[in-house]
Amino acid sequence: MDIWNWVEKLQDDLRQAGQAQNAQLLTRLADEVSELQVDRVDALLPEARALGKALDNPWVDVYVGHWALRNRVGNRVEGESALGDAVALFERAHREDTLECPQSICVTQDLAACYGNIDGPGWVPERIEVCDETLGRIDPSWACFQCLSCEKADALLDDGRGGEALAYLQQQADAVEACGKDVFDSFPEMKIKILLATGQAAQALVLIEQREAEVAAAGEYEPANCTVPRRLSKAWALAQLERDEEALQELVPWAELTPNYWRLWAQAAAALCQRDPARNTWDLGTRFNTILEHFAQVGAHRLVIEIASLSLALALQRGARWVAQRQLGLARTHLALLRQDRGAAAQIAALAARIDALPEITPLPVAAAELLPWLEAQGAQAQARDPEREAQWLLQAHAQCPDDAGLADVAASALNACGARDDAQALLWAFVRGHAQDDGAPAYSLMRLLAEQGNDDGLRRLADVFRGTVPVFAHWCDVQRARHVADWPALEQAAQALLALSPGSHGARGTLARMYMDTGRFAEAQACYAQLVGLLEEPNAAHWDHMSAASAAGDWEAVRQSAAAIGMELSSQDGVVEEPWGWVIIRSHEQGEPVDYYARRSGPVTARIVENAPAHRAQQVGDWVVFDAALVHPAPEDEEARRQFIPTYTRVHVLERGGYARSWLVDGAHPGEEAWNTFVEAAEAQGWQAWAHSQADYTVTDPAGNEEQDTLPGLLFTVAQPQDHAPLALHRFLQQATAGWAHPLCWLRLAEACDQDRQPHLDVIEQYGL
Repeated sequence: MDIWNWVEKLQDDLRQAGQAQNAQLLTRLADEVSELQVDRVDALLPEARALGKALDNPWVDVYVGHWALRNRVGNRVEGESALGDAVALFERAHREDTLECPQSICVTQDLAACYGNIDGPGWVPERIEVCDETLGRIDPSWACFQCLSCEKADALLDDGRGGEALAYLQQQADAVEACGKDVFDSFPEMKIKILLATGQAAQALVLIEQREAEVAAAGEYEPANCTVPRRLSKAWALAQLERDEEALQELVPWAELTPNYWRLWAQAAAALCQRDPARNTWDLGTRFNTILEHFAQVGAHRLVIEIASLSLALALQRGARWVAQRQLGLARTHLALLRQDRGAAAQIAALAARIDALPEITPLPVAAAELLPWLEAQGAQAQARDPEREAQWLLQAHAQCPDDAGLADVAASALNACGARDDAQALLWAFVRGHAQDDGAPAYSLMRLLAEQGNDDGLRRLADVFRGTVPVFAHWCDVQRARHVADWPALEQAAQALLALSPGSHGARGTLARMYMDTGRFAEAQACYAQLVGLLEEPNAAHWDHMSAASAAGDWEAVRQSAAAIGMELSSQDGVVEEPWGWVIIRSHEQGEPVDYYARRSGPVTARIVENAPAHRAQQVGDWVVFDAALVHPAPEDEEARRQFIPTYTRVHVLERGGYARSWLVDGAHPGEEAWNTFVEAAEAQGWQAWAHSQADYTVTDPAGNEEQDTLPGLLFTVAQPQDHAPLALHRFLQQATAGWAHPLCWLRLAEACDQDRQPHLDVIEQYGL
């Protein structure tokens, strides 16, 4: 059963209807989930859901809902927080109008996984039952058969029946192969998980290395949801076998992980720290805190207790009793939310006994009032400070000196650095409520933390604390709240009220200017930046911002004035500033994702895009844009690298559209530089833009090749036409312009759009391995 057949048919229909971007959207959604790009999935979902409504197609609703839950229940490991949506989608998918949709089967996996996240051992019977019921409706030829089999095996493992789970997986794999289908990676991945969980690390390592060899031999691309768990599993297997240095090499960097692999990472990291306490740093503790807080927030109750037991042992090894105590309290909270105990209470009691065996208080190294300067002196002498150790002292000192703003602020900072964000905020709230006459460091730290969290209600309450005593600070809170919720009139009102009370507040004026830029009120932004230029002692940065605002507003004389003020010479004396200044890269954002295009700089903060957008992106070639002068990436320090460096800037406004329609992709063997240059000139003579996207090492298969030489230099390029030009004209031009080339090229999508013969292009794809 090909569960993707209906999706591919729908995509063909969308392309024929001129909706290529919507067709691509369905594939991108699944791809981004598989690549663990959780934020990109979130950005795609509103558009994907709107597509289902526009098409009035309930199958699309189920499809999108399934991938949304794969991102939440799978990548984010949501439990209670996703249960309502998982149940609702399960019920929706089993109505008459969607029961035949293949993804209605997938939804069973989402529901079973959600229960597993909440309390895997506690929901074993129900997880097995729902898998068995759905497996009974399909046969082993379905891809879903393998996913559901793995879900059931996972439930058996959670029930302590690892051997039975392995036998069941083998039985299901045999059934898949008996009907002529390939066994997916999910089966060996689940088998490896079971072996590692049951102390059979050597056998797990054999399977991992076997799969690594298969992938290397095939030369196939694997998505992140295959490579990341395999590397982490290998790290844990090696750690169990006490091959620590090898394990460290396989441990995936924290920044590359999503929550579904935090558990595996934590198990490997804890094993490595047991034998070498030097690896057990406060920074490691912060990461464990991040894991715990996330699992607590999403209602993954059993996982909270499991990770807390690992983290608490590490905290005790570091001597961080306060961290262990805090995590014990969190574990006890989630103990009450388990469906079944299954040894959790005894586990927590044993952890509590270990904490009780340690001294309750670590003595202060100096008097409480002298602690801050002592810590600063220690920091000056040492290479790095330890906020986890310092937090124990700072909390004691704060208790002894509750009115010391500096102690309160630094104590909260240490807690926050260690991942104890709720504790940090509680400390700051207690301080500011007792010191509402003073908008000192604790007040600003609390405002910053609330703003970073997007805590609208918290910012309102903080503003109310200071409304009658320090109104300037209250207005700052209002500004932060309004910025978070994009309430631009409220932000403008609050910023202007703040400036009326404190005209020298450069921060408020800068915030107001940025809001004007974001909302297209460029003349007002220009006026704000002009004021900052006159007020600041070092106005260079303000001059650059002023030029961006003035360029967007079309005030070229103001651009010239700021350029002259910072020593920049322009070749023209009046009128529009548009001069040849060399290469830049312009970054914009599309569906929450950064997109970069080459451009020719035309002034201090303007450029024209010269690179065609891919076929699935909005066209930007020919656009004349204003950019922010702040570099996206810093220039390299190495002198040779700096000479090759092309700066990247963020687009802030489009002054003039290029007027080009979507790009058409052409792929095949490279005809040689002379032929390519001739082609580009001929295309430009038609008013079209051609751009080569392939790198120098791009190759295609040589149909006439042999074992010694089986590839040809390749060329992947796009052509963009003005919006009023017919695609058929480009199709015919390509036929004529490439007729004399040694090898035919492929422009399949263009041929389809022009209702031309597809077969020559399909032949090129097959013969040249495109």
